[in-house]
Amino acid sequence: KSFFIKTLGCKVNQVESACLHERLSELGFIPTSEESAEVFILNSCAVTEKAVSETKKVVRSWIKRKPKLIVLTGCAVIPNKEDFLRLSEQFDFKNLLLLGQRAKLNPSHITAYLEAPVNDLPRFLEDEEEGLPVLKNFYNRSRAFLKIQDGCSSFCSYCIVPYTRGPSRSYPLSQVLEQARLFIEHGYREIVITGIHIGMWGKDLSPRSSLGRLLEKLEEEIEQAYAKVLLRLSSVEVTEFDEDLFAYLKSSRYICPHFHVPLQSGSNRILKLMNRHYTREEYIEKLEQLKELFPYATFGADVIVGFPTETEEDFAQTFEVVEKSPLNWLHVFPYSPRPGTPAEKIKEGVPETVVKHRSNMLRRLIEKKREDFYKELIGKSFYAIVEKIEEEQTIVLTENYVHALLEDSFNKELFSQGELIKVKVSKLEGGRVFAELAGN
Repeated sequence: KSFFIKTLGCKVNQVESACLHERLSELGFIPTSEESAEVFILNSCAVTEKAVSETKKVVRSWIKRKPKLIVLTGCAVIPNKEDFLRLSEQFDFKNLLLLGQRAKLNPSHITAYLEAPVNDLPRFLEDEEEGLPVLKNFYNRSRAFLKIQDGCSSFCSYCIVPYTRGPSRSYPLSQVLEQARLFIEHGYREIVITGIHIGMWGKDLSPRSSLGRLLEKLEEEIEQAYAKVLLRLSSVEVTEFDEDLFAYLKSSRYICPHFHVPLQSGSNRILKLMNRHYTREEYIEKLEQLKELFPYATFGADVIVGFPTETEEDFAQTFEVVEKSPLNWLHVFPYSPRPGTPAEKIKEGVPETVVKHRSNMLRRLIEKKREDFYKELIGKSFYAIVEKIEEEQTIVLTENYVHALLEDSFNKELFSQGELIKVKVSKLEGGRVFAELAGN
């Protein structure tokens, strides 16, 4: 049987899709394109209404193809289960299987559904929790994503994730190190540490541990392999840059100077309403400390614009934090009410036109800051992963998260995708960063 997997949303979904891809391939299933697949699998996201709408749109388009089976899994399934079942009835399509978060990595559900008459099986399946799904290879990727935990226990007032993924659960150190070892053995030269809330890693283990200590252990693994492997943090909350993590960062040989630290708002009043446990002052102070350690780092953040009751003054404070802090990369999200969350009950919304205007102001600001940041990099050398080798161009991703085009003189035969090289940023042209090979 041929299959096609589409993944929406976060890096954790990408890890889980890669794991399912590997397990299906081991059972003799053949990965193919969307055009020729018999089994369609969608790993969905529910962080915004837009993501849920995209999920429904994809499912509708697939139903019209009348494949042998459509498997829908991921965060959108639980809160919208009845909607998806109604959709299959509306189109008289019986071969829709909904898999819960823990069942998504179990290919036996898919094989059973293909072998048995559809009416004999339930439409929604869930499993018991399993350990860390071990991956041998990260299909078609130049960098490997290492999942260290799942779930979140923070309950930010706007967020549906704790309801769709459950509380924070850390994978044991031994399992995480085993996965890292496999990635290094398979030649990956960048490992992205990922999870739903990675700063919580170790808090629920016995004995308790921390993200900083885990990273130290990962560096020991890299040393033992006699390899140069970059470690990149996917996203860490500002409150989780604790003593352990700073101690690690100060001595690290492999960490990427790239820190994604969610902001959400620069107004202390709104942060309180969001149930975020820090102030704008604490946020700026932590980023300044990081910038002292890593002067050429990319500092990224998520910002929600138009949270209920957000005033001009609240937004001005957010704008000021983005402007005055070391932030040089931004994900701007218009607020999207999620069913069942406390924020959904706050009825004082912000008009859509205002949200759009504020979002555009932030995007223009960050474009300018990003360009200034790129200019500072000219003449500096960085490690980089070869991401794409194409006829016309070769694209690398630097350790500080800059996509750069290698100059024409670069000999494409010398390197392969996923290889770690050293480059020197040479110029900024038409908004693109260019680099050349640097001596190692």
